Amino acid sequence: MSLRSKWEFAYTASALAKAAEAQRDHRNSRVTEWEAKKAEVVEKIKSSGLTVHEGPAATMYTNTSNSGGAHVMVDTTLQADLSQCVDRIKLHREAAKSYDAWAQVLNANPKARVQLDHDDWMFFFGK
Repeated sequence: MSLRSKWEFAYTASALAKAAEAQRDHRNSRVTEWEAKKAEVVEKIKSSGLTVHEGPAATMYTNTSNSGGAHVMVDTTLQADLSQCVDRIKLHREAAKSYDAWAQVLNANPKARVQLDHDDWMFFFGK
């Protein structure tokens, strides 16, 4: 068995906060990109004479799985594109919220020393 799985690395909370903020900003930029893609897909759907139904809870709740999703009737390709946009927006928005919470905690204790294992390092610094 490799000892790599037992390695730990010490980081200051301030360094981890910066990493969490960078990850949050990246995720927020992905939300923006997917929202733009969603707008393109919705425009394509509307220009073809179809309508989009997202349901009133689609933008209010991010923790529901299949309810409140966007629906297009007729063209399954457009439905798949729209569903992918909605799913990606949800995924990146939730990740951004998680990284923002970590940044807040770590910024509150900037001089604390934290031991990271490989998975922890990937969470904060992984690409």
